[in-house]
Amino acid sequence: MHSNTHPHANDRQGLERLCRHGARGALALERLSRMEDGRLAYRMKHPLPDGTTRLFFTGLELLRRLASLVPPPRTNLTRFHGIFAPGAKVRPFLLPQAGAEPGLEEESPAQAATVESTMERTPRLDWAGLLRRTFALDVFACSRCGGRRRVLAYLTAPGGGRAILEHLALPSRPAKLALAQGPPQSVWC
Repeated sequence: MHSNTHPHANDRQGLERLCRHGARGALALERLSRMEDGRLAYRMKHPLPDGTTRLFFTGLELLRRLASLVPPPRTNLTRFHGIFAPGAKVRPFLLPQAGAEPGLEEESPAQAATVESTMERTPRLDWAGLLRRTFALDVFACSRCGGRRRVLAYLTAPGGGRAILEHLALPSRPAKLALAQGPPQSVWC
């Protein structure tokens, strides 16, 4: 059903037709039947090019086919592939950009792809970029002098951070967590 489908306020038959369409099942149950050997037979509306008019499934096979029709949670139902995919290298040159003036000649997508392939793209934002984008917080700006901080090293070894903290006489063990407690019990009068 298209999302722009809506009946008029006084069209009761149109509203009923829309509700029936939204409440219909994924299968036409009148075309589904059980065979003598326990398999399920589905009679198709139109025959396949090879002439097949019925499909035969076990119960598990039918459920597997139906489950593949259910979209994943919290995802868009329209997906783009190829050059219109979100990660395509030439996509910025195919779609109009905000603030771009129409009529100006730009380089061809093939030239842009070769230029972009020579430049190294980072696959994702680093932690500082994520903090800046999410919380509008620049972690490299010093609050005392206004200068810029820089990364000296990334600690990846398990004991590296502990050794530095102990050398600086800072606590190196995590704080002990309090035991979990249930909600307070109120007394009803």
